[in-house]
Amino acid sequence: MDHTLGLSLPMSAACPPRDPRFATTLAHGLALLEAFDATHAALTNKELAERSGLSKATVSRLSLTLQAHGLLECGPGERRHRLASAALTLGYPLLAGLGIRREARWGMKQLADELGGSVSLGLRERARMIYVETSRSSNPIAFRPDVGAALPMLQTAMGRAWLAAAPEALRREVLALLRRHLPAAWAQWRGSVGPAIEHLQRHGFCVSHADWQSDVSAVAVPLNAPADAEPLVINCGVPIRSLRPGELQSRVAPRLMALARRIEAHWRAATQPAMPVALPLEVVHGAASGTVSHAHTLSRGLDLLQCFRPGEVQLGHAELTRRLRLPGPIVVRLTHTLGALGYLRRGAAGSGYRLGAATVALGYPLLAHLRARQLARPGMMALSERVGGAVSLGFRHRSSMVYVESAWRGDARLVPPDIGTPLPMLSSAMGRAWLAHASAAQRCAVLNQLRVRDPASYARYAPDIEQARQDLARKAYCSSRGDVRKDVYAFAVPFSRPVDGLQLVMNCGVLAARFSFAQAERQVAQPLCELVRQVEAALGLRAAQ
Repeated sequence: MDHTLGLSLPMSAACPPRDPRFATTLAHGLALLEAFDATHAALTNKELAERSGLSKATVSRLSLTLQAHGLLECGPGERRHRLASAALTLGYPLLAGLGIRREARWGMKQLADELGGSVSLGLRERARMIYVETSRSSNPIAFRPDVGAALPMLQTAMGRAWLAAAPEALRREVLALLRRHLPAAWAQWRGSVGPAIEHLQRHGFCVSHADWQSDVSAVAVPLNAPADAEPLVINCGVPIRSLRPGELQSRVAPRLMALARRIEAHWRAATQPAMPVALPLEVVHGAASGTVSHAHTLSRGLDLLQCFRPGEVQLGHAELTRRLRLPGPIVVRLTHTLGALGYLRRGAAGSGYRLGAATVALGYPLLAHLRARQLARPGMMALSERVGGAVSLGFRHRSSMVYVESAWRGDARLVPPDIGTPLPMLSSAMGRAWLAHASAAQRCAVLNQLRVRDPASYARYAPDIEQARQDLARKAYCSSRGDVRKDVYAFAVPFSRPVDGLQLVMNCGVLAARFSFAQAERQVAQPLCELVRQVEAALGLRAAQ
């Protein structure tokens, strides 16, 4: 639920009365995760109960299951829950399977820089749109969307373009949802649908003139996808103060339409787009199943969502049953509930199940509350421009590292991994920096996990960790010489102290073809160290220099 925007649908919208296939406990657990939003980073059991409509006893029981699956965390002695790293990685297989995002990213970045705004891709989740890719200019006044952010259907260019392009029966279904469950938005904006349909038919795009964000106008174009692909919309938002009268239609829209046509052409030509370098997601099946208060139905539903792996577009009922080791009727009940709530969707002709956009939306509040992302981004962009590299911010997720922010300018060959991508701990500069900075107990625990999970990588790279510790002590940074990507040298600096409970690491990768390692080290490492110290000062972790 995004309470600040009023975009969420009540559970009754997904659950017809007395539907025996609907797993209420699973829905209640997911409602707890959806209770967090861009203005509420931490919530007590009482606050979760108020926002979800559940009893405090139910919240207490469900929260234990969510913690066991890595979706919630609550530190020792703390009374407030926060979203944990698994909320960010849950939707990663969906993002990784959208090959169009990689095809589109470079062109989106170029257009965002040219227009001084933001260019985003979105897909529908029931009666709202979810950003699945976004590129932003360095313009400080530009609207800055994030992956996973939800936006309304009726008052946005993106939502209007989706409605205008949708088949009539599906459009009626979505409009009925809006009319029943978001009556205020429906009453105010229902008159926008007819003009949007007409505008798309006549001009090929839809617009929003400050109808959602008061200082931003936007244009959107639906993408003509290959059969059975996700119906996506691309939009461009530009600050109103940057636009002259009529310029949204005369300048922004033609450029966005041209980009859309290029993306479609590349998308259709691409047969097997290269997957980003990443680890398979770690799955915790049946976590904490021995505890008295464990919610088994919720746990099984989370296990099902975590069955999906990067590169797997969809899974059939038989495969889900095999992986979960559960009876078929139970899996049917779980998939029905998750589908009704937007966490799964059916493939064409009932061919299988895909992750739904709601899995991506879960991680948005976690991203929105990371203060370091907003404070670091201008400096990250400046450093990226200065050295011609990709600068990223990440933290540990179990035995891997996860990117939560990236900035890059210049070379399309250096597009950084997606937000939410799990990266190897031992071979990456970022992972080595985290291990080198960690306490002996933390380092030992993670290395033990890695030794069991990936013995080959452990045997190859574990000896480098002692060198990383020495590098951090002597130089204040760690490095990787083409260990993750052979064509990239990377350097990483850990933050001196946790930020909002997270130990962050910033890294910078540059193409090895442009430098010797020594040259890259001289040009990149010291500026990266300086940037981290500047961000720490802005966060109040150290005195400003």
